[in-house]
Order: sequence, then C-alpha cells, then structure tokens
Amino acid sequence: MIDQETLDVFDKLYYSSYQDVLKYVICHCQNIDNVKDIIQNIYLDVFNKIKRDKKITINKFYILGIAKHKVNDYYRFNYKAKITSIFSRKKDNNEISIIDTIASDIDLESELIKEENINCVWNYLKRKNVIVSKIFYLYYYMDFSIKDIANELSISESNVKNYLYRTLKELNVLIKDRGE
Repeated sequence: MIDQETLDVFDKLYYSSYQDVLKYVICHCQNIDNVKDIIQNIYLDVFNKIKRDKKITINKFYILGIAKHKVNDYYRFNYKAKITSIFSRKKDNNEISIIDTIASDIDLESELIKEENINCVWNYLKRKNVIVSKIFYLYYYMDFSIKDIANELSISESNVKNYLYRTLKELNVLIKDRGE
C-alpha cells in the first residue's frame, strides 16, 4: 500500500523536475517517439526509490542522473514495448470493445482527417534530420523559444529558425498536395 507521504514527496519532485528532465531526454534521445517511454521509466524508478527508502534525499540533479542512465539503457538494450490492439480487451472472458465506449457526439470524419494530417506531419518529420524533429518537438510541444532551443541543442538561433521555417514551408506544400 502506498502512503500519502510517499505520494506527496513524489508529486513535489515530479513537478519541480519534469521540465528539466523532459528537456534533457528530448535533447539526448535518438528518436522522439521514445521520449514518453523513457520519461515514464525515469519517474517509475524515482517513485520506487522513494517507496523503498523514505529517508533518501532525491533532488532534480539526482533525477537527471537517473535520466542519463535511462536514456543510455533504453538504447543499449533496444527496449521494445509490446503492441496491443486498442480495439478489444478481454476481461473475465467477456469481450469488451473500446469502440462501444466512444461518445456518439464525436464527428469521426473530422477527427480522422485531423489524425491523418498529424500522422502525415509526424512521419515527414521523422524522415528529416533528427535535429529537425527535436526542434519541432521543443518549439510546438514544449513551447520553448527559439533562443532556448538554440541553447539546449548548441546551435545558433539562425539555424533553429532556418530548420523551423524551411520545414514549415515543406509541410505546407505537402499538406496542400495531399488535399487536392
């Protein structure tokens, strides 16, 4: 059983370190698709350490050390998560369909088009240089400024702008071509 004190300590650590840990993982990750898995592994490890030893002193720098090891481990062991279908799960030998739980007021066609466009953009970014996908992730997902991205990735601000704007033009052409 998890006590409230453990949860409070973990929450405090999580909220005080998340942005820095995420920034570190994004900048050191070989594939942006792996970021969420690595972050999850880092904070699971932090939680287990807190749960095992309540007297241990954990701070942001300790968590960044864990992040460094987790990024290395993730790629060293080439971790692959099992892929399971989102359309059905078995529970007590009764088939439960997730499709049956979707609200009926959703405009499925527009949601599918939006998802298709997102997948198209993301697949395009994955084919580009890894620095481009990192820049897009930091700029659009993390709301970093161009100056902050340049500092984190150790490149000039003009390079960040060039990567960003050139790729945006290419994506604009790609999306227009797909729409016709």
